[in-house]
Amino acid sequence: MRIIAALIAFCCCTLEGRRRSLVLKKRVKLLTEILLMLGNFSIEIRCRALTLDELLESEECEFAGLVTREKQRGCDIKTAWENACRQLPKNAERTLLSELGRSFGTSDRAGELQLLEMYSEQLSRLKNEAELSYSQKGKALSRVGTLCGIAAAILII
Repeated sequence: MRIIAALIAFCCCTLEGRRRSLVLKKRVKLLTEILLMLGNFSIEIRCRALTLDELLESEECEFAGLVTREKQRGCDIKTAWENACRQLPKNAERTLLSELGRSFGTSDRAGELQLLEMYSEQLSRLKNEAELSYSQKGKALSRVGTLCGIAAAILII
């Protein structure tokens, strides 16, 4: 019975360490997708004068999916954007994208492009920080989880 409990403790701790590492990796992926989305927005705005609705229709990233799902619930695009921002895990991304959503569509084409450039730079900094955090902490979290699992298993046995 103790061996089973030890195995369960080991597995739980190992999986928790892996889960925390994957959270860091997922943040990097999300920020990468958002930066790509904003880059696509810039290209589309330069070529065609599209609304935020139309810009989001052609995007397949996770954030665009969140906005689309919120919009399908009957919200207008600004409310859907805001609701999607609330679902983001980190406050920094949530704040920046929320500000972008409120500002988007309030100026001419040149103003929109400058706005996208400014927010892209800020999100790029966040992405670099997230990549650094993942590279420094990702493996460590997995290893610490495994070591805690081994320690818990030894204590149980």
